Amino acid sequence: MTFQFGRKPGKKSYSDDVLSTIRTNVIKNPGNTAVLFGGSRLTWQDVWERSNKLGNTLIKMGLNRQDRVMIFLPNCMEYPEIILGINKAGLVATGCNFRLTGPEVAYQINDSGARAIILQGTDQLQTIQAIRDQTPALESIIMIEEGAPKGVIAYQEELDSASAEDSPVVVDSGEIHLLMYTSGTTGKPKAAARTYKSDYHMANAVCHELGLRSDDVYLAVAPMYAAASMGYVMATMLSGGTIAVIPSFVPAQIPSQIEKFKPTWFFMVPIMFEWMLNQSEEVFSAHDFSCVRAVLSCGAPLYNATAQKIINRFPHAEVSNWLGASEFGFISSYTFNEGFAPEGCVGKPVFDLELAVFDEDGNPVAQGEPGILYGRGFSMWEGYLNKAEATAEAYLDHEWGTVGDVVRKGEDGNFYVVDRKKDMIITGGMNVYPVEIENVLMTHEAVADVAVIGVPDEKWGEAVKALVVKAEGKQLEEDDVISLCRENLAGFKVPKSVEFIDQVPRSMIGKALKAKLREKYWEGRKTVI
Repeated sequence: MTFQFGRKPGKKSYSDDVLSTIRTNVIKNPGNTAVLFGGSRLTWQDVWERSNKLGNTLIKMGLNRQDRVMIFLPNCMEYPEIILGINKAGLVATGCNFRLTGPEVAYQINDSGARAIILQGTDQLQTIQAIRDQTPALESIIMIEEGAPKGVIAYQEELDSASAEDSPVVVDSGEIHLLMYTSGTTGKPKAAARTYKSDYHMANAVCHELGLRSDDVYLAVAPMYAAASMGYVMATMLSGGTIAVIPSFVPAQIPSQIEKFKPTWFFMVPIMFEWMLNQSEEVFSAHDFSCVRAVLSCGAPLYNATAQKIINRFPHAEVSNWLGASEFGFISSYTFNEGFAPEGCVGKPVFDLELAVFDEDGNPVAQGEPGILYGRGFSMWEGYLNKAEATAEAYLDHEWGTVGDVVRKGEDGNFYVVDRKKDMIITGGMNVYPVEIENVLMTHEAVADVAVIGVPDEKWGEAVKALVVKAEGKQLEEDDVISLCRENLAGFKVPKSVEFIDQVPRSMIGKALKAKLREKYWEGRKTVI
């Protein structure tokens, strides 16, 4: 028996990609609020038409399919429409930290091959103008703020004169959607190539995990160029919800912004939570947080003590810790409200992603033993741009990929991060994972923050060193730190030395800059382990 279907072969204008789903949301609810910024509001119809205008402008500028466009912006009202507009022209968007130095930005421009860049104002413009002779592929600079000088394209002027009709370009779900640069804490950043299909499935996983609907409001506090922020914004767009954009993170202002925009969920990295929660009680007391039903942490380890503070402050919300990566989008999540697991718990895989633990040779690791975390699913990246060797190293085959996290799987089915593979310390031939030690030290009430690194040692090759930030008003000595570790860890894991520092330097997404911390100890040596 044969079946006759009404659908005929031909070029599709829809597929499993974010653009197609957003288009259907706009058709259903054109007047729903898409973006809130300060006192401004954009509906989904506004965002769709403005992104059409940007897409048509980029095509008119002569950019070709899959050309790269860099987004060099702080959080702003235009961010969502810019992502959509770039993709509507069949181009590839790549976000960039607007606080990077000129040489760092030049590297990313040259590595991605960006032909155009969209920036906000004179601060970013000065950075780019200073490196024009180092970036030969960069042809066009588009500036959002008024007063664009000669040779710089005025964003709003172009949109005012552009067509609001849908772009004639039809994207393919297998094409590159975004180039997400890794944080680069262990070397030059790599661009993880994410397709329309992978970002659709990544965003769909977030919607599934959180139960997102069109009446949910996401508070975009963290920098939107970062992988986690981009992922949560994509999920909001996929669900047809509202993105309330905060221009910059000012800890004392977050409570009033929550009351103003009434978000149902938001995300920050752990250090941002600490900064916010350490404000005086009067900053919080006048505000109602009952609107918040989900609070997410991602980007760095969330310790139980910090999670408890979040739960205390947001009693109506489900508090969860997410493991993510530029390459995967999101990997796993753990909800604290149901109980506290041992430190390092990142829960179970997110919707439609399978996780497994293998050794260095690709063999399965016994439950409870440390190994390298691999995943497979439709939400994963396609590889690294211009880095075939790094791509090959990341994959066991064409399905199982890794970013080098060392984990163990517990009897409870949860995964526990032991450490990043590249941060592992080898002392006397024994593998030591700094996060395991950091988790122990963070249980001490006098420890506000900590980073554990390996330093040169003539006898052992590397020695374990703890760099500790004392909690305000608390007393702590080196013997206290070492004694706590001896009580909880094997002897070879116990720090040989402790140094008290003012703060642990961290990236904008909260990761400890361990390469920077190691520099002074390894200075003058040809090999840095």
